This record gives sequence, structure tokens and C-alpha cells, in this order.
Amino acid sequence: MLMAKTISVFRGEKTLLSSVSMSLHQGQLLMVLGPNGAGKSTLLSCLSGAIGHQSGDVLLGSLPLESLSLESLAKKRAVLTQQVTMAFNFTVDQVVTLGLAPWSLSNRRADELVNRTLNDVGLFQMQARDYNSLSGGEQQRVQLARVLVQLLAGNEDLSGCYLLLDEPISALDLEQQQRVLRLLKELTLRGLAILCVIHDINLAALYGDSLLLLNKGRVAFHGSPAELTAQSYIESTYQADLIRIHHPQKAVPQWQFQV
Repeated sequence: MLMAKTISVFRGEKTLLSSVSMSLHQGQLLMVLGPNGAGKSTLLSCLSGAIGHQSGDVLLGSLPLESLSLESLAKKRAVLTQQVTMAFNFTVDQVVTLGLAPWSLSNRRADELVNRTLNDVGLFQMQARDYNSLSGGEQQRVQLARVLVQLLAGNEDLSGCYLLLDEPISALDLEQQQRVLRLLKELTLRGLAILCVIHDINLAALYGDSLLLLNKGRVAFHGSPAELTAQSYIESTYQADLIRIHHPQKAVPQWQFQV
């Protein structure tokens, strides 16, 4: 389990996170929601170890995150941030192969894993393309393949692994959004714990096992999507004129704008 216990983050006089507690369990897809500036990316950065926190604790299992070596973290935890730029003209398969850095694999095994993962994200036919020539959505899927390879290379059993994603579908069309979210759900069935920062509240409720709603650096809600059926946390947090409806195939709420 990956856990934050009353963590707070300050930048000068500004509070980015205030006494935030949450947990991410094996086989769970946790969707992190909130308005712009709510603290979503800051929380992900704290959980990944990319930035420090001024109070509280981040634990991976029973150990403080900062006590773990970078190598051991890289073999159990992969992180995809919003902005990933490449200064050199790598091909798609070369970018994905960067995810193998923590591992020692045969060339045959590495090629099989890279090819299979690119196929999973719908980019097998683009493996020889120049990464910088791709669209933003295609680059986003290449980077997703890279972090997936990082975990899949040494972990057939994913129950001890964690994947932290910051807006992984923001540049994707509807078909590819569905492909990626279905892939993430499939990986949770293998035990992978996934935290996904996302803006689309309807997709979060439809695919997430649990939702974490942040507002002004604090936790406004942490629970299952079904718990929002009779609660107004979404409406009050986003301060938008919304109509709440129910998905016809799953017992979760969905939201639409009022005209």
C-alpha cells in the first residue's frame, strides 16, 4: 500500500497541500480529481518522491518513501508526468526502451516486451517513427508504454507495483481514451495499484474504483464513485451548474452542464 499521512506542502506563504491523507491499494485504480490548482499534481509529486513535504509521512508498505533507494523504487514504482519532452531524435521504440533502465534483459526479451506494450497502446506500427514527429496524443501513448515497460520488465506479478499517472489521456481522442482506460483496468486485475490524475469527472466515476477529490489543497472526498450518487461533493467543489444523471450500464453518477 502507498499511503500519505497528513502531509502538507508549502511554497513560501502559499499552502499547496494541507494535512492530506489517502491510500492506494493493490489492484485499485484511484482517480484524483479537483479544480485547477487544487493540489493534484503536487500530491502525485509527493507520492513519487519528486518533491518533499513539510509535515506528515509518505509510506510505501511500512517504509518511509525517502528510506528507499532510487533503484528499488524504479523497480516497483513508475511515474508519468504531464510534460515529457525529448531533446534528441529518438525513435518510438528507443523511447519505450528507456523504461528498461532498471533491469537487465536479453535483447530478445526486451524487444518482445517493447513490441507487446506498444501494441497494447495502439502504436505497434509506429515503432520506427521519430518520436518528435508524432502528435501530442501519440507521444502521450509512447510515454505511457515507457512507464508500463518499466514495471512489466521485472514483475509478472504486479501486486507489489505502483503506477502514478498525471493526466495520461488529456491529449487523446475518444477511441484512445477508452483504449487506455480499459488497459489500466486490465492491469489492476493483475494487482497493479494505479493513481491517475484526471480532469474528466465522468470518466473518473466510470472507470475508477475509488475517487480522491481535492479542493484548495485539502481532501473534499475520498471514497467510491457510487457514494457520490446522493452527495453533492462534485457540484460544490467545482462550483459549476451541473445536472447529475446515472450511467445506464453502471451504478455510478455522471454529470452534464446545465444550459
